[in-house]
Amino acid sequence: MIYLYGRCSAEENFNKGSSIETQMLRCRSYVTMKELEGSITEITEQVSGTVKFNKRPQGFELLQNLKKGDHIICSALDRFSRNTLDLLTLVEKFKKQKVKLSFLDIGGEVTGSDAVGSVFLKLLSVFSEFYAHQLSEKQKDCKSKMISQGKYTGGKKKFGYDLNDDGTYRVCEKEMSIIREMQFMRKEGIKLQDIADTLTNKHRKKFVVSWVHKLLNREDMAFANV
Repeated sequence: MIYLYGRCSAEENFNKGSSIETQMLRCRSYVTMKELEGSITEITEQVSGTVKFNKRPQGFELLQNLKKGDHIICSALDRFSRNTLDLLTLVEKFKKQKVKLSFLDIGGEVTGSDAVGSVFLKLLSVFSEFYAHQLSEKQKDCKSKMISQGKYTGGKKKFGYDLNDDGTYRVCEKEMSIIREMQFMRKEGIKLQDIADTLTNKHRKKFVVSWVHKLLNREDMAFANV
């Protein structure tokens, strides 16, 4: 099977250079020029190029139907995907399946072992690594900013607090009253193990020594920063 894939977003559909009709015309011309043999199926959809290929309605269906020897032809790299990491994964997947993938703006097949395919894969790997590093740095910066603003950053919420809709914390009186019990017993000189055992028996919730110690330290630090 020869699959001609075309994609555009809602805005791009008004641009003749990116229109589905123009993309399909280029793909059909390529098939004729290369004298490729096989049944031709045109697959088009209107979706953002940043959406992973297997998350697109038509893209998902295409991946399910691919068989060894099939050939996917797309007029341009950005018509197929704008997600570098996703594209690298797909290229590797197609190579293992013995499925050909060709981009007309690149110069042809990118899944082969020739110079074009080899260079394309290396460049794609470099860009993917750079993108992954850049994304990681952005996530770290975002998380640091959220922490500085006292916002929830994922995982279990802090014991003693509930979450507001905007991700900020508010005091949970029920849980905070337990923390006050811890603080009172600690001021009375009661050992951490005894505090943990007392709270476990009273509230029917397992309190381990390390957690009690962590909660007490957290509240002491919060008080010191006020």
